[in-house]
Amino acid sequence: MRRLTSALGRPPMRWQARVSWKRCVGGAGTLALLLLVYFQTLAPTITWAHYGADGGDLVTAVARGSIPHPPGFPTYLLLGELFICLPWGEPAWRLNVMSAVLAASAAALTASAVGLLSISSLPSRDHDWSPALCAGLSLGLSPLFWSQAVITEVYAPAACLAALVMLLALRKAPPWAMGLAWGLGVAAHPSLVFLAPVVAWGAWGGERGRLERLSRVGLLALLGWGAMGGPVLLARRGAPSPWGSVDTLPGWWAFVSGQIYHGYVFGLALTAWPRRLLAWMGLLVRQFTPLGAGLVVLGWLRLWRERRPLAGISAGAFGAFSVYAIGYDTVDSVAYLVPALPLMVLWLGCGLAQAAAWIRRRSRAGVWLILLLPLLQALLFWGQADVSNDRTAVEWAESTLEQAPHQAVLLTARDAHTFTLWYVHEVLGQRPDVLVLDRDLWAQDSYRRIVSEALNLETVANGLSPEDAARHAGRPVVEVTVRE
Repeated sequence: MRRLTSALGRPPMRWQARVSWKRCVGGAGTLALLLLVYFQTLAPTITWAHYGADGGDLVTAVARGSIPHPPGFPTYLLLGELFICLPWGEPAWRLNVMSAVLAASAAALTASAVGLLSISSLPSRDHDWSPALCAGLSLGLSPLFWSQAVITEVYAPAACLAALVMLLALRKAPPWAMGLAWGLGVAAHPSLVFLAPVVAWGAWGGERGRLERLSRVGLLALLGWGAMGGPVLLARRGAPSPWGSVDTLPGWWAFVSGQIYHGYVFGLALTAWPRRLLAWMGLLVRQFTPLGAGLVVLGWLRLWRERRPLAGISAGAFGAFSVYAIGYDTVDSVAYLVPALPLMVLWLGCGLAQAAAWIRRRSRAGVWLILLLPLLQALLFWGQADVSNDRTAVEWAESTLEQAPHQAVLLTARDAHTFTLWYVHEVLGQRPDVLVLDRDLWAQDSYRRIVSEALNLETVANGLSPEDAARHAGRPVVEVTVRE
């Protein structure tokens, strides 16, 4: 390979796709160490911490064989059906375990991707895997990523599939493999559509004709969006859905496109963008500490000099995730960056490799100093990530149900309250005599039909309020207190 002249006077990177056992050490070590950490900090049940309010809805959907809030997350449900069969713990804990396993796997896959990008200036091959191990651990111990690894949410599976797509693209894997991974990823979370440039770049390689290359990219796109048809199959399993009917094509599209949430997409006021941008920059610096952020910039600049298309495409995909997260007008939109972090860690790995090469030339054993970065992250972020003793949500729901009158209708107005009560009431089976009724869902025809059947009413008129429906059924009404 022709050696490039580095602006810093250092030998350039040598880009290789050869896999050796040494490069596997980084991924395997990352997986094992992160699983130990995650199981020490894992939530014992559903939690309101770490933007985890949707966890009750997800667990209830998996346990009851129905579908959760739009767009349905079929990949999550299919994986959840495997983990909910674990013989230990309550259902929510089992899905927390799924998040931990898939988050650790995402970090391991990212470490393997970093391992493909070796530095030729290392005097010995013995430590090729140390930057990969450090990068993988740094991803897993970044506070945003860690927060989603210990609760029931969709972002850990999405990050795992995003990391898999990135690795397959780097290895120029067959189109069917990238198509399957990307299709499952989009079905895990629709934001993975922003990986389209990475997928196209991975499928564009080779010496074959232009028509065949274009057809491969088209096939990947078809597989990616086609996987969103999963909610239709899941909805036909017999359990009614409070989120609307998907039996018709318009209803299906409204569901899988998240129509009820379209107002949040780029709904942030223009005057709030500067503040959000500053918060975004601060958040990214905080993920890997200022030292790690500097290595991210250094690594991307090196990547730009030596492999410009990959640097540009990865930055473009990360930028698309970021713009979407910044413009989405909710307080928890920061979680949309979780599947994008493996792209950022690819740059971090390049920076760590350069730091390891610099240290190695001065001290043969000093290369291990780069592992101080994930150690520092663990020390800084353990306390805030740890939810191993958090039972606040379940205890609140149990208390609310216990105090409710016989056959009461509990009126809720917040997702956190509705989903938590669903889980404790429907999955754990507490107080089967009561009915949890969500005010926002009352506008859905399908939801009113479900409620009318539960109240033994023939029908519920459009103009009828939830309170009137409960009183017509002769049942007491309890307004759930808003938790501050």
